[in-house]
Amino acid sequence: SSVAMPGRTIRIAQRPLTREEKLSLASSQLADEGAWFRLVQEGDREIQVAIARNPKATRNVLELLARTGCEQAQIAVATHPQITPSLLGMLAKSPNFKIVEAVATHPMTPPAVLEQLVEAHDPNVRAAALRHPRLSPETVEEALTGTMGARVGVARNPQLTREQLEGLFEEAISPLLCAMLRHPKLDEELFARLLAHPAADDEVLLLAVRHRLMTPPLLIGVLEAKPSFAVKEAIVRSPRLMPLMLIKLGQDSDPRVRALVASHPQTPAPCLMALIHDADERVRVGLLHHPHLPLGVIEAIASGKDLLLKTGIACRPGVPDEILMYLCKTKSRKLHEALLRRPKLSKRLAMRLSHSFYVELRYELAQRPGLPTPIADELARDGNWVVREAALRSGRVSPALREQMLADPVYWVRLTADNRAPFWPWEHRQRERDFEAAFAS
Repeated sequence: SSVAMPGRTIRIAQRPLTREEKLSLASSQLADEGAWFRLVQEGDREIQVAIARNPKATRNVLELLARTGCEQAQIAVATHPQITPSLLGMLAKSPNFKIVEAVATHPMTPPAVLEQLVEAHDPNVRAAALRHPRLSPETVEEALTGTMGARVGVARNPQLTREQLEGLFEEAISPLLCAMLRHPKLDEELFARLLAHPAADDEVLLLAVRHRLMTPPLLIGVLEAKPSFAVKEAIVRSPRLMPLMLIKLGQDSDPRVRALVASHPQTPAPCLMALIHDADERVRVGLLHHPHLPLGVIEAIASGKDLLLKTGIACRPGVPDEILMYLCKTKSRKLHEALLRRPKLSKRLAMRLSHSFYVELRYELAQRPGLPTPIADELARDGNWVVREAALRSGRVSPALREQMLADPVYWVRLTADNRAPFWPWEHRQRERDFEAAFAS
């Protein structure tokens, strides 16, 4: 561009837009129609889709995208709220079934276009057209007496009356029942009849368990039908589940179901107590995932012989200190390690762990930051010199005991007590050998 001034002309250079700026312009609601036209003609698919999804896109721009845009842009145009009926009719003639299906789902698609789409070759297009609320009553009535595919498609049409829904029960199959479950006018009586239908398989039951009309008595009926694991899992996760059903599911033959019951927050304590002794490890691990494990169950686990459950309890936050102290009596490296890795250790528990049978854990305890002085003093009297040295390095040992340790029988402990470190290379090598030997013993 140029600006004329007296005696001369100043030319202003325009910088080309970057792709990010073009995308921002395509999504902007303040851009003008001319800018959108130029961006569409550049042929960038992502930019075309961004313009087609812009709620402020004009009808002229939408028409240009419907004629020259990419597949994703044309699908976005077919779902645009500002699209005209004539443009929907034009897109309905597209050879791309995805675009035609988007037209069949648009709320403003003309009835005449829907009548044509009902006869389409693609089953998804036919199904979308059959469940459209603007479909003519004559076509709906014809579909109700047509093929099974037509009945499955029209079963979700909101125009259907209760009598028409009831008539679909005759010779119904599983896909038809699934479609009826999604109908907005389905009432409690029809829902109960649908559950009792002979064609109600696991797919139907899975949808029914999650349905808004499901009640606890109906849920018990589904459970008594001995469904698959997927249905039982949906029952366990249902908000309408009752504790009585959890007790029954806790005795299920499938360990995966029992594991779900073990981790359910509403499972009664007696049922949890029974699952402690379950033969399947997955069920016992499920207890450790219980969000609010009762204190009685925790005590029963602590007094039992299952090291897996004991170790899980040792890692669990909020366990009383008395139970943790009791767990220390069990001779298990993993259990003591789990206790040591707790974020907070009481003085009683730390003192108990300072007498652990495992030197690696005592050594790790001596290196724990913020170690209380009584615990550090206890570790400084340990029978293994690496633990005594680690306690000295923590800086928490009392001055009187540090003075006494200047006479320790091990040279490396005396060196640390005197705040000195090995100097000569041979001392470093010798200390490494002694360090490994101390752990091996």
